[in-house]
Amino acid sequence: MRFFVILACVFMLTATPSFAQAPEAFDMEGRGEQLPSTDEYNNLPPGLLLSQEQAQEAAKETGGETIGLGEVTRKVNYDKIMEMYKEGKFDEVAKNLKPLSEGGHHGAEEMMGIMYRLGQGVKVDQLKAFDLLSKAAEANRPLAQHHLGTMYYTGEGVPAADAVTALMWLHIAIVHYPEGAEKESAIKSRDNIYTQLTRREKDRALEMARAWLTKKGEGHLMDLQ
Repeated sequence: MRFFVILACVFMLTATPSFAQAPEAFDMEGRGEQLPSTDEYNNLPPGLLLSQEQAQEAAKETGGETIGLGEVTRKVNYDKIMEMYKEGKFDEVAKNLKPLSEGGHHGAEEMMGIMYRLGQGVKVDQLKAFDLLSKAAEANRPLAQHHLGTMYYTGEGVPAADAVTALMWLHIAIVHYPEGAEKESAIKSRDNIYTQLTRREKDRALEMARAWLTKKGEGHLMDLQ
């Protein structure tokens, strides 16, 4: 009997919490609503992502003489990036998104942060991932906030794992997520981490989330959860 008790304790200590498992980044079939909005690309300079030769070819194929080269370029830029991601062409996606992320485009920061975290098209770089996801999270990108919560929980890109700050970011992500699978995933992660914290720690995380949202003028959203 003592053997089975010891065995059970060892399993509890070594089992990986479900929340520690990294959420899937971009399930293109089921998470389309979390991709950067096409509207965010409308003000891009023509040809920023595509070479001029590619843009010219795109214009020829889609009647660019009628609708204008710049408009075609912007549309193809976005659509092409999403298509390449679905096809697993992460090298091409990274090459195209880097200029945007470096220019402060929050959707690109979010996506590149995830790619650096998971090693998609770039080498895994937790510090870069954390930096980009932090910028996107500050701009109220819920997927970035969710990933930040996971990184704080697992200790990726931060000095040490911090479950309280992880819970704070989960609260914030849940507030900003639209209804759907991503929000349900964040709620499940939040409930999982609840079981590992004291009442004082949970209250502290809630206070931190409320303070962060209040600075954004969104403190009242916590009362709606």
